This record gives sequence, structure tokens and C-alpha cells, in this order.
Amino acid sequence: MSKNEIILEASHLVKEFPALRAVDDVSLSVHRGEKVFIVGPSGSGKSTFLRCLNMLENATSGEVIFHGKKVRGSSRSINSYRCKVGMVFQHFNLFPHLTIIDNITLAPVKTGLMNMAQAKKEALELLRRIGLEDKAEAYPMQLSGGQKQRVAIIRACAMHPEVLLFDEPTSALDPEMVGEVQLLMKDLANDGMTMIVVTHEIAFAADVADRMVFMDQGKILEADAPAVLMNSEKPRIREFFAKVLK
Repeated sequence: MSKNEIILEASHLVKEFPALRAVDDVSLSVHRGEKVFIVGPSGSGKSTFLRCLNMLENATSGEVIFHGKKVRGSSRSINSYRCKVGMVFQHFNLFPHLTIIDNITLAPVKTGLMNMAQAKKEALELLRRIGLEDKAEAYPMQLSGGQKQRVAIIRACAMHPEVLLFDEPTSALDPEMVGEVQLLMKDLANDGMTMIVVTHEIAFAADVADRMVFMDQGKILEADAPAVLMNSEKPRIREFFAKVLK
């Protein structure tokens, strides 16, 4: 499999709500192993675009293309797609009534990816990787925000996805917990995971991204290497970075 292979594409995606075009004719191609960070002002359509990529929002028009095939059809085919394109949310979305290890093993077992013994073995290895093996039988309410988000990330990894989507994964955390989540994300990036990340953490994006995408008013205004984008000639982009990098 080539790193030049395009693994996931959005083609002319539009998402309209009654009084708003949240995503406005957005096209983006992501290559295997690429780290794409999407930045821009609040309300610019970044999270809605990500939800369209994961089929959590039905696009008004346009296509999501995975390995050259349009993603559409039955809920079964979309669920199969989501097994390969995982998503990590801002607010963790762990099941509060399940232990940490049960949160991690639920999807791999339910989808038939592995049996319970295999799933538990891998879950413990993942927990060991993030230093939380001793929390396997704890419940989410017993963990800090940073611990919960790291568990949410490895829960997504337990499905062996080809792409991980992150929707502002550190924005709900206290500042001292942001770093531990970013370290895990950087580890995944170094391991070659294909990642699309919506974030307001510009310094982190500049450090990790292969490509940074700037969205405003539902459109992609520019996409380039972080150093290039952050020195864009476009007034709107220059204005944005001047404010956030004060």
C-alpha cells in the first residue's frame, strides 16, 4: 500500500440546515498516513464537515469516497465504513454504565472483529500503552477528563481503523490535561495513522500536521503545509492567525 494512495475523499460536499449552509462545496483528498488538521473560526463548518465524513450527518449533496468507492446505501454498509473510519468526540462519549475495559471491548466483539478473549488482551495492551492498565475495571466517572479522552482514543484504535477523525479532542479538557492527550495523538501520528483533526490548538497543529486546512463560512479557503498556511497572503487567514497567535 502506497503512502501516495488517496484513502478518503470529500467531493463537493454541501450540508444545509434551514437557515444555514454549514458546509459549502467542500472537496478534500487525504492520503494514507497523512495528518490533516482543520482550523478556522468557531462556526466555520469544521465539525459539521467532519460529521459528514463519518456519515453522522447526511450531506445535502456531494459524496464521501473511501478507497475510490462512494459511501452510501444501507445502514449495514455505513456501519462497516465507520469501523474503518473511527471518530473521537469532544466529550468522550464513553458508556458510563460500563467499565473501561468493557467500553473498549464492546465494539470489536459486537462487530465480530475479534472474540472476547482477544479483545480483552488487546484492550489491556492499549491501556498499558497509555499507563491506565490499573483503571481497566474502573468506571468513566472515576477518571479525569484527560484519562477519559485517552480511553476514548484507544477505544477507537481497538477497531483497527484506517483513518481516525478527531473533533476538537482537547477543547473540553482542563489546560493541564491537554498535553497528555496530545502526546497520545502524536504517538499515533508517528505510528503512521491517517488522521483528520479539527482543532483550535494551533501550535499543536503546526507541530504535527502534514497539511493544515483553513475553513471559514463553510468553505475551504486554503490548504497547505502549516508554515505556508500560517503565512498566507489571504487577508482573512492572516487576520485569523494574527488573533490566535497573539
